[in-house]
Amino acid sequence: MQTKSEIAALASISVGAFAIYELISKTSSFRRWLDDYLHPFVRIGTVSQLFIHPIKSSKGHLVDEATCTEIGLMNRELRDRYFVIVNAETKMGLTARQLPKMVLIETAIEKNKLTLSGQNSNPIVVRLEDVARNASVMRIKCQQTMTEGLDCGEEVGVWLKQFLVSSEPLRLLYFSPGLHSERQIIVDKDWQFSKVPNRKDEVVYPDLTPYMAVSQASLDDLNLKFVSQQFEMRNFRPNIVVAGCPAYDEDLWSDVRIGDQAAFVCVKPCTRCIFTTINPNTGEKSQDTEPLKTLRKYRLAPDELRATYKDSPIFGVHMGLNEAGVIKVGDPVYVRYKKAPY
Repeated sequence: MQTKSEIAALASISVGAFAIYELISKTSSFRRWLDDYLHPFVRIGTVSQLFIHPIKSSKGHLVDEATCTEIGLMNRELRDRYFVIVNAETKMGLTARQLPKMVLIETAIEKNKLTLSGQNSNPIVVRLEDVARNASVMRIKCQQTMTEGLDCGEEVGVWLKQFLVSSEPLRLLYFSPGLHSERQIIVDKDWQFSKVPNRKDEVVYPDLTPYMAVSQASLDDLNLKFVSQQFEMRNFRPNIVVAGCPAYDEDLWSDVRIGDQAAFVCVKPCTRCIFTTINPNTGEKSQDTEPLKTLRKYRLAPDELRATYKDSPIFGVHMGLNEAGVIKVGDPVYVRYKKAPY
């Protein structure tokens, strides 16, 4: 029979052990180790394409490698969605949803100079040093949240107005660290069936998260449903394209690792809108609303998620960055799977 002192000692040990467990389990490194042990990563394929879109809604750059930063992909002076076109009067951020020809704007950045060009239009050069020196800050609303950017000036605003055939005055804004921004990933528990990661990532000008991935097989499967037309990955504007996994495999991803450095967490299924109907080669919306019309036949959210996503079909996955690093085309891709889609 145990004495009172022995019982007290055992109780103290139990309390201490529980406290140590609680402390350890709250550390991110231990949690990652435990997750890796209980739910190992599986190699599913390789990176087949990497896209950087310097101006939100502009034509993307295909790059062979990129650095994964907290606010998006970077390759030398190219940074993803680091510029945004705005209505100069309403101070609203614009996309190709309103001005479809945005997808035809070509960009180059070299020696701190941004060059914009497009078909039947003379190129225009923006000296980013001058933009930073002038420090003309404009506060705008982008995806329903307030943020700021540096005004790139009247000349490029006129160029954009003419090229995009806009009836409204336009401005190009350039992101600069330290400006006021209310743009964060504020998660919603109704985004998916599985637990939504508690994220508060800083976001520059993307719609939701700094990263979006799509599997090549998903696009291939979609194109099998068409005879007279085929769609490009540029219709869907991902940052990272993965080859080698089954179609819509991304529905099941929980965490993603690329190469031996970069790591991501999947935050939300990527729902699609009228943007996908814009031909990336002509800047025109399809009259038959394809591929959106077909995607709505078989890629709408299931069950209770339908109330959240309504008639917006799912194609791809939004991700936040857990570990920075360089990724390259050809890098192996590893994922930790959920038990069920979404």
